[in-house]
Amino acid sequence: MTSSFAILTSFCAIGAHAQSADQWPNHRVSIMVGFAAGGYADNVARIVSRNLGERWKQAVAIQNMAGAGGNIAARSVSVAPPDGYTILATTTGLAINETLYKNKGFTSKGLVPIALPIEAPELLATNAKGDIRTFEDVLKVARSGKLFMSTSGIGSGSHISAEYLFKILAKVEVKHIPFPGGNPAMLALMTGDVNLTASTATVLPSIINGELIGIGVGSTQRMPMLPNVPTYIENGFPGFTASSWVGFFAPAGTPDAILDKMNADINESLSDPEVKKQFQTMGLISTVRNRTDTTKLFNSEVERWGVMVNALNLSE
Repeated sequence: MTSSFAILTSFCAIGAHAQSADQWPNHRVSIMVGFAAGGYADNVARIVSRNLGERWKQAVAIQNMAGAGGNIAARSVSVAPPDGYTILATTTGLAINETLYKNKGFTSKGLVPIALPIEAPELLATNAKGDIRTFEDVLKVARSGKLFMSTSGIGSGSHISAEYLFKILAKVEVKHIPFPGGNPAMLALMTGDVNLTASTATVLPSIINGELIGIGVGSTQRMPMLPNVPTYIENGFPGFTASSWVGFFAPAGTPDAILDKMNADINESLSDPEVKKQFQTMGLISTVRNRTDTTKLFNSEVERWGVMVNALNLSE
């Protein structure tokens, strides 16, 4: 009797999950963005959410929960009901923070990757009014002890990849000046408070219009929008690439059928002409991946950024 009841209960549970997946979503979906409004992750989340709202015929609300390098939002989503109605939009910081913070109150195992659809190569840029023109110029200034570099914050992908490039690979010192976001970091370069900035797409328009000079880019090949900016590989660092991505995650335990639908719909949104145009204008690279490939990529990112964090002795 007990065995029959257990089997019946199991079938009912499976049926409930299947039904919820078939009917999902039947009310508002919330996307928690781990960073402030107007930033890289926020812009991507809003573009994708508008498209998803049209596809799902439900409201998709953006809620910004900035702080602790994205940890506050990630922790909140990791304990949310695994029903598909709370999604995390975050950046490379989620992978970095697995090694950077020992006691952050959660681990990424409490989250399941949905899609990692957008990435932006890391960039180094300098003020066009300054004396630096090439990566070799940057190294000369660094050897003199006068290289001051701004980033969007301690522990950001821009910070870690640039410090790894300079301190570990090039064996030169750089004085890191963190700011609360990419725009303030770029402003510091414009006003002469620093002579180099490490960033992603934030600096792209200013390089194109000639206000800034691109020194190096972390992509495998030169960016079509910046054909004159050499890669880190071309600057003498074979195999070294660095990109920041925006990804979407759900609480662990969310039904696979819902996760599959989310992944498929996010991927389909990338083919929308208007969405594609917006991302291209922002200098962002979009890539379609299934859930298996998305999970493999995220796991490899945790490992790769962990190597850099440990090499720089940044773990807290």
